[in-house]
Amino acid sequence: MTHTSSFEIKDSKTFFTEMILPQYEEFLKRNSSGRHALLTIILTYHFYEWVHEKKFTVCDFLRKYPNQNDLAGYFDAARLLTNGTKHFSNKPVTTTTQMGFSSAFHNGFVRSLNIQLPDGSNISADQLIKKMVEFWKERQGNGFI
Repeated sequence: MTHTSSFEIKDSKTFFTEMILPQYEEFLKRNSSGRHALLTIILTYHFYEWVHEKKFTVCDFLRKYPNQNDLAGYFDAARLLTNGTKHFSNKPVTTTTQMGFSSAFHNGFVRSLNIQLPDGSNISADQLIKKMVEFWKERQGNGFI
């Protein structure tokens, strides 16, 4: 998709390389920052709508990517976090902060920022973001964005 507004962001590839990837790198440097986590989640989630030119739904996601059940749940959690942040309500997704380490260390360490998904399971913010960014990197590598 190409458009003529938004400064130098004219297509999905530029949005990804100029907005999402730099924000993700900033998050990785400050992975205990809720601000960096939320900004990265918001950009990465809204990229779905940018690429597909329609709102995200789990059903639509699974139609497009039928083998990505876990990722559909992660994008849905990102949707709830994004809208909850914009509208000051984040139920049914809750977040917690604690002393912890990034996923750059061993996965057995406690994480600083955690997300409880609607199904009651938990994922660290860095793992959720990593999975979403890797999804888009794969799409980019395949020429889909």
